[in-house]
Amino acid sequence: MFIKIYLSKVKVCKESSVLMFGLIGKKLSHSFSKEIHEKLVNEHYNLIELDQLDSFFHVRDFKGINVTIPFKKEAIKYLDYVSESVKSTNAVNTIINNNGILFGYNTDFDGMVYLLNKNKIEIKNKIVLILGNGATSGTTRAVCQNLKAKSIIICARNPKENQYDFQDVYTNKDIQIIINATPNGMYPNNDDKSLIDLSQFPYIEAVVDLVYNPLKTSLIQDAEKHNIKSTNGLLMLVHQAVKACELFHGITFPNSVTDTIYRQMLLSRLNFILIGMPMSGKTHFAKRLSLLYDKKYFDIDHELEVENHTSIQSYFEQFGESSFRDLETSMIKKVSIGHNQAISTGGGAILSENNMYTLKQNGIIIFLDASLELLKKCNPKNRPLLQDKDNLEKLYNDRHHLYQKYADIVIKKEILDSDILLKMIEVKINEYLSS
Repeated sequence: MFIKIYLSKVKVCKESSVLMFGLIGKKLSHSFSKEIHEKLVNEHYNLIELDQLDSFFHVRDFKGINVTIPFKKEAIKYLDYVSESVKSTNAVNTIINNNGILFGYNTDFDGMVYLLNKNKIEIKNKIVLILGNGATSGTTRAVCQNLKAKSIIICARNPKENQYDFQDVYTNKDIQIIINATPNGMYPNNDDKSLIDLSQFPYIEAVVDLVYNPLKTSLIQDAEKHNIKSTNGLLMLVHQAVKACELFHGITFPNSVTDTIYRQMLLSRLNFILIGMPMSGKTHFAKRLSLLYDKKYFDIDHELEVENHTSIQSYFEQFGESSFRDLETSMIKKVSIGHNQAISTGGGAILSENNMYTLKQNGIIIFLDASLELLKKCNPKNRPLLQDKDNLEKLYNDRHHLYQKYADIVIKKEILDSDILLKMIEVKINEYLSS
């Protein structure tokens, strides 16, 4: 009813030009809520930044409002009625104004249940560690209790009674599920290190980080290194918004709407990172992917040349490779915090593990695995490390295992037909998104 391949917005008739829908919070410039709600219904959704709540709730100039950090607990005192989910979590994120009477709900609860079920993360009879003790932690705890967790352990920087600090939590070796309910690692603090060391928990089955910007925090990347199932909070965000929209407008969406919007949101935020040997075609395919997926094209080497007013080759000759690698790392850090880009990297970007960690925060790494035989047929013009053709094979042998190590997608490039290769990349991207 609501979707074919793409969503069709539900038309909603405004009851009054005064009544409105939107989100209140302290800092909302990077919120995704407006985009999600306006995908669902033909209704303007406002982002309203507030320092305090009294005047907003005194006027009550809204029909339906969402609530985010830091007001999810404080807003409860303004409500006339609250749902069971608000009582169990002590947090509200959705408020309906029915002729001046305010009803509060917590659709984050629904979103978290959907996130866990969709990722096949079983909570029943499991020992769960929740990081943080704020409003989101309260919702997480209520969900885990509802799903019949065996036990729930909470740790925080400022632990309350019967909670742990981060240093002491390692005595609990039997923890099976870890859920981060703190803003640790959230944009613009992308470089925050994980709050805990996953290697200290030998029975971990899954890690959930409710942060969704960046898409992969250090906690998620640590989980991947240990081959632990992991997910971020983007799907939860989408589903709670769908449920809030149902309450706002008195309509019902099938779960397929959540899944479709989630895929659209993920695709529009992912960076496609091209890695591979010099002359493997990274620049060419980054440009083509930018056109195919409506992403901004970005070439690391080109931007370095523009910024430093000289060619890469000249910079190498004048300052050496080590100095160039420092510039490259700085540029990668700057571009990686952005979204929806097709990025061509230099062939040596993979020499720094930190570079790849940074690129993976919002990107999937696509390795163009050009065979050595194919590379030997290319002309290494303006390639500082390949002016001596004998260096090609050594460079290939030194780097190939690193390209493989960091790649999310590997494209075997044994032909020169770029249309066929582009289709191969497209298929692999769809497989990645589906998984």
